[in-house]
Amino acid sequence: MLTSYQLPPPDIRWGDDGAPHSSQFDDVYFDKESGLEETRHVFIKNNHLSERWSSMQSNTFVIAETGFGTGLNFLCAWQAFLNSTTDDKQLHFISVEKFPMTKDMLADALKMWPSIRHFSKPLIEAYPDVCHGFHRIELEQGRIQLTLWFGEAEDGFAALNADVDAWFLDGFAPSKNPEMWSDNLFKHIHRLSHQGTTFSTFTAAGIVRRGLKNVGFDVRKVKGFGQKREMSVGELNTITAPLTERMAQGKSWFNLRSNSRSEVSKVLVVGSGLAGANTAYALAKQGIKVEVWEQDDTIANGASGNPQGMLYPKLTTQDTFLNRFYLAAYLYASRLYNKLDSVGAFWDQCGLVQIPKNDKETERFQKLLDQQLYPHSILQAATEKRGSLFLPLSGWVAPKKLCEALLSHPNIQLRLNTKLDHLQSFETQLENGTATHWQAESDKHSDTFSHVVLCTANESKAFNDLSHLPIYPIRGQVSQMHISDAIEACQRKGELAEKINIDKVLCEFGYVSPPIDGLIHFGSTYDLKDQDTAVREEGHNRNLAILENLLGLQEHTFTSKDCEGRVSFRCAVPDYTPIVGPIQSSEAYHREYSRLSKNAKWKSNKLAEPNKQLYVNIGHGSRGLISTPLSACFIASLITNTPSPLEQNVSHKLHPSRFIIRDLKRSQNT
Repeated sequence: MLTSYQLPPPDIRWGDDGAPHSSQFDDVYFDKESGLEETRHVFIKNNHLSERWSSMQSNTFVIAETGFGTGLNFLCAWQAFLNSTTDDKQLHFISVEKFPMTKDMLADALKMWPSIRHFSKPLIEAYPDVCHGFHRIELEQGRIQLTLWFGEAEDGFAALNADVDAWFLDGFAPSKNPEMWSDNLFKHIHRLSHQGTTFSTFTAAGIVRRGLKNVGFDVRKVKGFGQKREMSVGELNTITAPLTERMAQGKSWFNLRSNSRSEVSKVLVVGSGLAGANTAYALAKQGIKVEVWEQDDTIANGASGNPQGMLYPKLTTQDTFLNRFYLAAYLYASRLYNKLDSVGAFWDQCGLVQIPKNDKETERFQKLLDQQLYPHSILQAATEKRGSLFLPLSGWVAPKKLCEALLSHPNIQLRLNTKLDHLQSFETQLENGTATHWQAESDKHSDTFSHVVLCTANESKAFNDLSHLPIYPIRGQVSQMHISDAIEACQRKGELAEKINIDKVLCEFGYVSPPIDGLIHFGSTYDLKDQDTAVREEGHNRNLAILENLLGLQEHTFTSKDCEGRVSFRCAVPDYTPIVGPIQSSEAYHREYSRLSKNAKWKSNKLAEPNKQLYVNIGHGSRGLISTPLSACFIASLITNTPSPLEQNVSHKLHPSRFIIRDLKRSQNT
């Protein structure tokens, strides 16, 4: 596990002409005279990409790269792809980088290439905070999907779930950086490739050619660019295992994939809250037609209907896969909200102050800062309150307005007052096999869909395939108060009215956010085994105590008569982890994976059943504003059979079948 999510910046020496030179590897990032031409020759031409793109039959093409560097190879591929394909095609570009440049470094390096400024400018604008892990960036209205792994190349490809069509094996000269070219790296390059996958690389070094040959690639030398005598190219011509087996790595019970890129005609998303709206949007912006069925007469009537929520990741002192998920989701959500709302209609990146609840938490916060586990751009000491943390990328969101913005995409059709009453799968015969479809019915409407995603929160147990999931509702009452009433109450108590001037989200036992529309929102209660839907005075009193503590006011400064409120029910999971992924049959799992009850370390690449094109996205609890955007992006990648934005082990933690597997493994002890 990691000791830090921070990564050291590259040690760059800038030449008189502005070109970057790596002091660590004593090598250049690109040739200052002919960098663009070299990239196009080595990677575009020798992977035959323009010809492949102009005649491609599938909707997506996947490139993976070692060494993102300045992004020059990506920019050239992006430009060539748009020049070679129709508007309905999509490029996925995956790259790893152990020493990622900062945004300022990247901007300085790419100044040298004004001819591609049309592409470099949006890349620089979308470039993520430098932090270990996967980062998904969407460009060109979703036609270009960039997945960056910041960290060791071998770790990035081991964590990747994708089917690669071409490899750009770049980076500094192997003689300068031999550690990267490990046997495990080549094994993962093979795992992620299929018959017909090509590669090209500027080098003819033996360590690279032997590594590729050993895993099955046909390798040959060809003329290099310019004065360079030779470079290497090749192709994987042998038949490979099906995609599901290559991705399984012994854990087929966590399968995410279909073995063929099934046609996506129209997708049904059930539910219009944060999970449903984000899922519909993630699919729609990739050109997919989506219907959203909502049983109520307005959208986001559950927990997603609260007037104001916060981006609050609760980062930990330990590197766990769950923490990796929430960190990646937090960074993705922050980037998405900034992109969706530049005018502050429903999002304000005002920052968040996390105040320790007790001495133990004060120690934990100090440990977080002392360990420097997270980059300063993500987590730092708060200046407002001693011992507190400050998260500058956080802020508040108006969830219902966010859902409205997401669902306004032209590829989404919203159907209100449409409850899913019946869902039945059926198959049709194709020339090369069968295709699965779903017939969905309500009392007002019925239609056929290729894929279905259930974003039904606490209603999910009504579906047979989800009845085993251990979800449960937690009641939450939020309160609100007019600023004028709060000021009057402070004056009556002799308190300074300036204490109401909240400019950041404050969190401790509860939260308060900066005011919107003249109202302060605060809370929230956390009521287990309480199904009361009514707003209660005692709930307001508890929330007022939270507010007074956060603002440093006397007890009973405020009274409940000044409050209004709302009750909703979070969809919670015992392991505090969302349930996101394909739905499989419990019966099939018990039949095929029963050996786990005798040997918890048993491995298998055999599927219990094919992917049913039925998915679930629920269980986000009180952190849906963080977790639902990346979860939706993940669901979209599964439906389109394109590269996952999540680490393999992270997706296992979210997998709906984890509870079945957990029960099977535990049964060996009973």
